[in-house]
Amino acid sequence: MPSEFEQPDQPTLDALAQRFASFAVHECHDASPLYERVTRSIADDPQILALAAQATSRPITNLFLAAVQFLLLRGEKHELATFYPTLTGAPVPAADPYPAFRSFCLAHTDAIMQLLRTRRVQTNEVRRCAVLLPAFGLVAAQAQARPLTLIEIGASAGLNLLWDRYGYDYGLGWIAGDPTAPLRLTCELRGTQPPPIPRRLPQVASRCGIDLHPVDLHDQQAIDWLRALIWPEQLERVARLEQAVAIARRAPPAIHAGDALDRLPALLATVPEQTVACVFHSFVINQFSEEGRARLRQLLEQYGAQRDLFCIGLTGFTSYPELTLLAFVDGVQTERVLATCSGHANWLAWQDAA
Repeated sequence: MPSEFEQPDQPTLDALAQRFASFAVHECHDASPLYERVTRSIADDPQILALAAQATSRPITNLFLAAVQFLLLRGEKHELATFYPTLTGAPVPAADPYPAFRSFCLAHTDAIMQLLRTRRVQTNEVRRCAVLLPAFGLVAAQAQARPLTLIEIGASAGLNLLWDRYGYDYGLGWIAGDPTAPLRLTCELRGTQPPPIPRRLPQVASRCGIDLHPVDLHDQQAIDWLRALIWPEQLERVARLEQAVAIARRAPPAIHAGDALDRLPALLATVPEQTVACVFHSFVINQFSEEGRARLRQLLEQYGAQRDLFCIGLTGFTSYPELTLLAFVDGVQTERVLATCSGHANWLAWQDAA
């Protein structure tokens, strides 16, 4: 069965070196001092680059760093652990971390290679729900009070499918959603255009997700992989993950294993007449091939020609991630860029004036 995900050719070491160097500057600077220092050094180390090149999915940088942290989280003993606040609870030491990082990689080459060949980047950053929420509000308004049937592509553990169970603080003096929710998500608003944050959350009729490799909420090793994808200094993200997992375990959403392009048509066919389909995804489309993205668009257009459909997307193809809304209402198709945001949803800048 063909996968919607890109099956990348092995990158040249020069190209991979450039990716790590760019990652250090554009992704890690001001976000992870540890990863910035490590990835700058990886870019100049052919032996470690050759190990990272064994990855069979993208993005290689995130996957490689997660593989190392995962082994540390699972109990591998090494001096490298002292550089990870996620393990120590202390700041990153001032000493150069790369000698320890390199030593760990060379001592655990086989285990790292196995992870690079079998794991995927499945970051389930629940804070992104704070960016998605205004878009869900727009969908509910256009759906004319019909409840939403949610389908998430690339659902991972399904934490973002539960966006209506969280509280939201945008610094406006009031809380969207449930003010008593055990998990409250914060997001800084930027720009002059206020987003249409719904004071009353849209009604959800049902929710399900699709993922090539769904994350079992009761499998601690699977949860540790999600933790390993969080950057070492970002302890607040670890806390949010743990809170969201606890909420999801009480009433987990259904996640269907398989290729979204194969599973989506059947799921759309079961959407009840009195509800409206709302497909959404966050950063997973970046891992699709061009052909896969075209096929997904075709599937949505075919359904949208027959019934109303909304598709909310959070993608990272531009300098800043974009929030988009593709809508099919009464057979009429529209597409809008709603906002830009940071990758981990620290801030949101609304652009849509419609």
